[in-house]
Amino acid sequence: MKSYPRGVYIHIPFCKYICSYCDFNKFYIQRQPVDKYIDCLIKEIESMENIQNVETIYIGGGTPSALSDEQLHRLLTALRNKIPQQLREFTFEANPEDLVDSRVALVKGYGVDRISMGVQTFNNELLKILGRGHVADDVDMAIANCKKHGIEDINVDLMFSLPKQTMDDLYDSMKKVAEYNISHISCYSLILEQKTKLYNQVRDKKVTLPSNETEEKMYNEVINFLTENGYEQYEISNFARPGHESIHNSSYWKNIEYYGLGAGAHGYIDGVRYANQGALKFYIDSMLEKGHARREENTVTSKERIEEEMFLGLRLLEGVDLDIFEEKYGRRAEEIFKGVIDKNIREGYLEIEGNKLRLTRKGLFYGNDVFSEFLLD
Repeated sequence: MKSYPRGVYIHIPFCKYICSYCDFNKFYIQRQPVDKYIDCLIKEIESMENIQNVETIYIGGGTPSALSDEQLHRLLTALRNKIPQQLREFTFEANPEDLVDSRVALVKGYGVDRISMGVQTFNNELLKILGRGHVADDVDMAIANCKKHGIEDINVDLMFSLPKQTMDDLYDSMKKVAEYNISHISCYSLILEQKTKLYNQVRDKKVTLPSNETEEKMYNEVINFLTENGYEQYEISNFARPGHESIHNSSYWKNIEYYGLGAGAHGYIDGVRYANQGALKFYIDSMLEKGHARREENTVTSKERIEEEMFLGLRLLEGVDLDIFEEKYGRRAEEIFKGVIDKNIREGYLEIEGNKLRLTRKGLFYGNDVFSEFLLD
């Protein structure tokens, strides 16, 4: 049976400042052709087909809140003209300092009902090291404005294993977030990416990161603290009040098709995974000359679908439903991946409970190592 995309991801690649750790597709907004980019993005929005089943929109970046009010009005008007139906979730990413009263009112007027903000830490010294543009007090303002305008689904991103970060720093940040009584927290370990300022600083021994042992201890404390404070861990890095899990992001882990629009965006439509041109000039030129911005397409093979079902599904704490897997692919996962599953159960990284294969508490920290073993030769 043919499936239709249920989500739309829109990438805004502009930032008012570049964080020292970030390797996403992003550009410093000054002197960039932002209006021309919005024109092309609107053209890409209008070219979408089969959007009747779309139930989530996610505007990410970069920094969507770096756009001006006028640019946001143009983008959101085109988006809601194309997708006017009632959505299950409409998420807008923002930096805390951008969430002034008028900005929250603007996005709420177009149906945004979930705000995701990059807080990372409440230690102002660490925020400077990370190159963030806000201070801890900006988060108070941002959350107050979201609640004032009736946006109750608020996600805060926190990071651990940061340079100079102590366990007390991490506790202070988690306590502060818990006091806000918000619905969702994403908590990630810092990943040191090449071609970032922070990578160069660590390489040149100007900055030191916590050890792997400290990182694992911090992750365990994150899980303990947030679950004790009413959040359920439903994915490796994500914690939610019951019923407030991210619908859009969960669709990725459940391998549901979605549109990806904008420079560097990835999408999955009609069994084809695709990637758009990443460079602004290439994206704009491709949209103007060809009417699309795809730089590569890959028809997902049955082997790749099986692999994806495992390593995406295992990110969720509920794990992979082995009976549903058999219905989809005609074979048991325990048969296809017998050696991998047996080995990881033996080593304490995986467990089977009922009809679910899932990561153990120990396996959560080593998830990427486990996932890589589910690639078929």
